[in-house]
Amino acid sequence: MGYAVSYKPTKTRARRQTPATKAQRTKDIKDAIRWNVARLEHDTVSSGTVSRSLVIQLLHLNQIAPTADPTGDHVMQQLIKDGIVLRPSKRAGVQVFGREDLINSLKAWVGMK
Repeated sequence: MGYAVSYKPTKTRARRQTPATKAQRTKDIKDAIRWNVARLEHDTVSSGTVSRSLVIQLLHLNQIAPTADPTGDHVMQQLIKDGIVLRPSKRAGVQVFGREDLINSLKAWVGMK
């Protein structure tokens, strides 16, 4: 025998799908960079350049607004537009950043050293 229950949960977990304000979005981006810049530094220690897609993946920039920006390209473009990160150069059709410049500028922006 089973129970006849018509239970429907009334509360849903409040999760931000997209940041409500520009200040909140900036805070989310800074937090993602602060938490993951050490991993970026560790995983790219032997290379001089880092591809744009690898930076997005290692910094988890695609998790900031998963429904609005599932690839994280808009977040990276915002960092480039604001002058936080230098423009990438193209090598064999792939956009790459200089590793040292990238890591130093990201650490300076989030206040790490």
